[in-house]
Amino acid sequence: MSQWNQRMAVELCRQLEDIAPEFGGHIALTGGCLYKDGARKDVDIMVYRSTDEPPFRWDDFFKHVASIGITLVHDFGFCKKASYRNMTIDFFDPFGEYNGESGLADASAAEVAAVTGIAS
Repeated sequence: MSQWNQRMAVELCRQLEDIAPEFGGHIALTGGCLYKDGARKDVDIMVYRSTDEPPFRWDDFFKHVASIGITLVHDFGFCKKASYRNMTIDFFDPFGEYNGESGLADASAAEVAAVTGIAS
């Protein structure tokens, strides 16, 4: 599986921020790609909105970003796991409902391994 670096993460976030307002939100890079040097197994992206705005339209967003190669792999509510160029993206929704102790509770071992690269 390929890995992310900060330059790649920022470039993707810039592309996503160009379209995110159309679906009711904005993009914020967080996690290891922002705070640490070197290659990372995934990129963490927060999608936020004002609390007085309608909810972010996740379904429409994922339909749109499919055109640039982003595929939703699993929706855990607060975290949406996606794939992009054989790399993992974790989209975080601060308004999403928590789905299980780890957020991976409803996923099979194969799904978790496919998304995270970690076999159980």
